[in-house]
Amino acid sequence: MTRSVAIVGWVQRRRWPLLAALLALTIASLFGASKVGVDNAVDIWFPGDDPALSAYHGFQDTFGNDEVVVVALHDATGVLNPAGLETIRAVGEIAAGVEGIAKVRSVVTIPSVRGSPGVLEVGPIVAASGPIDAGDVERLEVQRKVDPLLRQLVSDDGKTAVVIVEMAAMDDIDQRRDAVLADLQTQLANYAPSYAGIGVIYAALNEASTRGAVGVMAASYLVILLLLWRLMGRWRSVFLTLGVVGVGAVWVLGLYGGLGRDINMVTMVMPTLVLVIGVSDCVHMLVHIADQPLSKAPDARVRDGIGEVLMPCLFNTLTTSMGFLALASASMPVIRDLGVFCALGLVAAFVAALVLCTIIGERPQFLPTVSAGGWTQGWVDRLASLAVQRPAGVLAVAGIVGLTACLGVTRIVVDTYSIDFLPADHSVRQDSERIESNFGPYTPIEFVVHRAGGVRDPATLRAIGQWQRVMEESARVGWTRSAADVVRRLDAVMSGGVAGQVPTDAAALDQLLFLYESDPEGDLHQYIDGSGTQARVTVGVPMGSARVFGADIDALLEMAVLPDGVTVEPSGYIPLYVHIMDRIVSSQLSSFAIAFVVIFALIGVLFRSVRAAMLSIPANLLPVLTTLGLMGLLGVRLDVATVTIAAIVLGLVVDDTVQFLYRFEVESARHPDIVDAVGAAVKRVGRPMGITTLVLAGGFAVLGLATIKSVAWFGLLLATALITALVSDLLVVPALIVLMGQKRVRS
Repeated sequence: MTRSVAIVGWVQRRRWPLLAALLALTIASLFGASKVGVDNAVDIWFPGDDPALSAYHGFQDTFGNDEVVVVALHDATGVLNPAGLETIRAVGEIAAGVEGIAKVRSVVTIPSVRGSPGVLEVGPIVAASGPIDAGDVERLEVQRKVDPLLRQLVSDDGKTAVVIVEMAAMDDIDQRRDAVLADLQTQLANYAPSYAGIGVIYAALNEASTRGAVGVMAASYLVILLLLWRLMGRWRSVFLTLGVVGVGAVWVLGLYGGLGRDINMVTMVMPTLVLVIGVSDCVHMLVHIADQPLSKAPDARVRDGIGEVLMPCLFNTLTTSMGFLALASASMPVIRDLGVFCALGLVAAFVAALVLCTIIGERPQFLPTVSAGGWTQGWVDRLASLAVQRPAGVLAVAGIVGLTACLGVTRIVVDTYSIDFLPADHSVRQDSERIESNFGPYTPIEFVVHRAGGVRDPATLRAIGQWQRVMEESARVGWTRSAADVVRRLDAVMSGGVAGQVPTDAAALDQLLFLYESDPEGDLHQYIDGSGTQARVTVGVPMGSARVFGADIDALLEMAVLPDGVTVEPSGYIPLYVHIMDRIVSSQLSSFAIAFVVIFALIGVLFRSVRAAMLSIPANLLPVLTTLGLMGLLGVRLDVATVTIAAIVLGLVVDDTVQFLYRFEVESARHPDIVDAVGAAVKRVGRPMGITTLVLAGGFAVLGLATIKSVAWFGLLLATALITALVSDLLVVPALIVLMGQKRVRS
């Protein structure tokens, strides 16, 4: 009796305690799964001690939350009239009353500096209450011409006004953001504004992740169900298979929720991955039970059938799990979570398959109908026959495909663009485009200027002002904002001039700032920190990808000419977003390298042969190269959602290779001729290989229905990789075996 058969026998003898344990674990997991929420915030991409993340939180501690919601009001007849200003004021008042909103800025609320020489007035142009008349409009129009801060809140043509809503600095902002934005949008529904901002994008991604996870999982189940029924021929077999892998998915979700994790645009595919991949073990076990002679007793058919494939199924689980565990080397916590929990889920699905298939497999009505021929076996046989008849030609074609794929790989663009994860017709994308078209760039890039001796210094503020003027001449910049704007406006009012300057005399500058801060409305802390050593400079640019924002930051920094001892660094959210690209590259390289070494080392251990590991490399690298090549040729970015694809593909595609080589090793001991041994191996494992590949590919292809585009591409590319892998296993591996003239894969 082999070890595999002994293990199956042990399960049979302890069926009732094992069933009770599985039931208890499943019920407990349902409670944990119910705690899973949604979180797509930026923090999930960085470890807690990451310097860039620390700098981001430091900026928020100093200057407040830089997450703003842009609420745009558009009127083709113009917004600078009494009715338009009344609407702007009403929207601002409603927004300010929403719990979780810290501050609201608009043309009717922003403090404006005005007056005459010797007389300074700081405050809104429009009164906080009472009717707004033509006089208010006229004063506002006059002030807009001289106050740059007012000009930033109304479009040049006067038809679009924005209300800047600043979120409160909350420790649980990621949990509360969606509710705050939903409340804001509900309260402002009668005004039908457009919304934009980083938080708005996050909320849309959270909503898409939630709806998409449920919809995609349901669709994946349906497709798998139909494919399994078509390929296995019996509904009870289908429901048993789905039930088994469903148990594994519930277990991992229960653990995930129990540990306080929330799903996001990356981990939303985790249940589907466990579900789809877990089908493979169950199909192999049931098909091999059904293949056993009917003359055997039911328990013996189960022992011999599952015993025949237990070791390759176990090694498939281990190799695929290692492909996922390789993601634990990634620097992004969210990628590590995907890898670790998918690996645990696959182990859970294997355990569930072993126990439930062993116990229920004794009942013939739950076994698939077996056909010695059939279309699946037919095309599998034809591919293998081609490989052994024309091995050199097969390898030549495979080489050409591989080289072409390499050319595509060179065209891969590493970038991430959050708003582009949403479809083009999504309201958030349309609102963003509408605001940029009617108003101009709205996305803020923050910079912090440092001077140990203090930034309330004439040379420093004059340099900042000059830097702003240079930046505003760039086509990419819509507006800039800093303390230099306030000082120049103060100087213009106090000197009676039209355009003010930052004084060259320190005493004169101190006097201006003293006058401004003496007024209750004069809040300089939003521009200069409490220590006086840091000054905030905000630049408005169009919405873009991480690569585009990175280029913007580099270009803007090059424009800065600052005095000795004065430094500037990008800060706030956007630089953190740009930093994601570095982590994408490092995560892809490290995870794939580790997966490559570990997976092929495991194959060597399974067959106790270096030759077996080397034999399996070409057939499994080809699907990886093909997948990455397609990404390059189709313009699919390597981003936060697709960064895991190389390691996952490698872990997935090796399964069929292990099944084929394991069976070839058995058959080569029975058949002296290599061609006969290959044919016999294909006869035994070809059909279940074809079934599992079609089911897996169909399940992953369903991800193409996901609302989030990168997740859709992820599923479609994986489906393509699996089909490529099966063809490669049936062509490349047999061709290599025949050309090498190697009867056994072991050395």
